Amino acid sequence: MAALSSKAIYGLAAMHVLSHAPYARAMQVREIAAMTQISHGYLEQLLSILRRNNLVSSIRGASGGYKLSRPSHEIEVIEIIEALEGPFYKIDGNVGSSLILEYFWGDIEEKMRGLFGMKLSELDQAYQPHYYEI
Repeated sequence: MAALSSKAIYGLAAMHVLSHAPYARAMQVREIAAMTQISHGYLEQLLSILRRNNLVSSIRGASGGYKLSRPSHEIEVIEIIEALEGPFYKIDGNVGSSLILEYFWGDIEEKMRGLFGMKLSELDQAYQPHYYEI
C-alpha cells in the first residue's frame, strides 16, 4: 500500500502552522518546531525544500524566519506533497492489456489528485469535530 512519508506529513504540518501566522509574519524555526513537535534540524531541511519550490520564503535577521510565499488559499496540498515527495501517484509502465485496468488506475489517480487538490486554507474547514451529548 502506498503511503505518505513523514517528510510530506511534517511538511504539511509546518505549512499549516505558517498559514496561521498572525498578520502573515515570519515565524522562526524554533516556533514552528515547538508547535509541530518536529525536530529543529529536520524542520530546517523541510523548509529549505519548500523554499526551493517557492512555497515559503525566508527572511534573514532578528525578526526573520519563514512565511508562506503566497496566500494559503492559493496553495494546494498536492503542491506541498509533490515538492517534498516528487510526482504524486503516477501509474507508470504497462498496466496490462486491459482497457478496464487502464481506466481503473486512471480513475484512482484522478480521485487522489482531487482529494489532495484541497487548498491549504481549506484544511481547517475539513476538520469537523464530533460532539456527543450525554
